[in-house]
Amino acid sequence: MLLAPGALQVVGDKVVAFMSIQQNHPSALTIEIARIREEGLSLQVEIAAECLQLPPEDEVTFAGPLCIQGQLTKVAEQIYFQGTVTGVALLPCSRCLEMAHNAFAVEMRVVFLSPASVGEEEEGMTLTDELDLYVHDGVKLDLWPAVHDHALLALPIQPLCRADCAGLCQICGSNLNETHCTCQIEHGDPRFALLKQLSFPQSS
Repeated sequence: MLLAPGALQVVGDKVVAFMSIQQNHPSALTIEIARIREEGLSLQVEIAAECLQLPPEDEVTFAGPLCIQGQLTKVAEQIYFQGTVTGVALLPCSRCLEMAHNAFAVEMRVVFLSPASVGEEEEGMTLTDELDLYVHDGVKLDLWPAVHDHALLALPIQPLCRADCAGLCQICGSNLNETHCTCQIEHGDPRFALLKQLSFPQSS
């Protein structure tokens, strides 16, 4: 059974928010702080990946939505979220340029501070490099900026269609995963290629 976005359901001793309907706007990740009860609030949300709004020159698309799941916990005015963002990015392979499916699952450990506590060290609060800081307005918090940042950081710098990708031939450009070309690649430093064309008189 699908519940309306933001609906609450009791599962065991937890209050769970099911927001599994794919949204066309990241507003599904705007959470009313009053919904976060003492036992916490569990989230399961799917967001259309197009909401990342990446520049066209990045050549990144996604196969399906981004899936966000995790737990929100409130401690005084601080709200913690721990969970994961998963998805499948479609990127040009860095060796053969064919589109590669790169599944990712990145962990999120985020703390939302109230506006009054930003820049201040609150009593009993311990922050480490493992926690990313964001701000809530006292009424709602927006998980979308954190999801956006973590999803982008999860994209590989050098995507591969497969670990043993043979790449392209340096001479004819053939995809060596699909064909075996007969080109002979000359080894050596290309800066000295002109020296090979020089002829010198033979010494007597």
